[in-house]
Amino acid sequence: MKNKCFFAVIFCTLLFVTGCTDNYDKNQGSNAYVDEGNGQEDAINTLQIGSKYKIVGPMDDLKDAVVGILGENYWPDTLLSAEELAERTGVSENMYEDFMAEYQHTEAGIDMMILVKAKPGEIENVEHYLNEYREVLLKIYEQQPQNKAKVFASRIEIIDDYVCYIQLGANIALLENQGEEEMIAYCQQENERALDIIEKQILNS
Repeated sequence: MKNKCFFAVIFCTLLFVTGCTDNYDKNQGSNAYVDEGNGQEDAINTLQIGSKYKIVGPMDDLKDAVVGILGENYWPDTLLSAEELAERTGVSENMYEDFMAEYQHTEAGIDMMILVKAKPGEIENVEHYLNEYREVLLKIYEQQPQNKAKVFASRIEIIDDYVCYIQLGANIALLENQGEEEMIAYCQQENERALDIIEKQILNS
């Protein structure tokens, strides 16, 4: 467990050192991909289309539902492999039946959505690790108003046997002059919209 937390801290520290800023630019293209460089074996629950990867299975439906609600305000565009998910959050393959973890692939971007279908008896473990990961991010972005607002507004929710970490908000640069509370409120609203449609999809499936 210590090794996994160590990797999460290292990852977040690297984000900070490489110059995270509060200026957000939405990546072009809508296909998510695995930025691993190790071949298709790293893309669990994905289908290769050229040099890109697309999510397949039930997780694809959940993501599509969120994108359908948020449209261009859904900024995550890069899939994490199972190995990356474990290194960054501590959530390992023995804890879940399926997952989708997608983040915004820019130095400045921190929009993220992690959906984990936990195995029986593992829901609390998954929730615990995701909460620890969120605490690390809060410390990393403490001095960056926009990033801090997004992490502070993030939601970790249990829906049936899914544990969902939703950290969205897209472009909140124009809200910074209105203060932290306005940025947080807007991101909370976007996260709530995402969670509402995810809940409907899961409970009606």
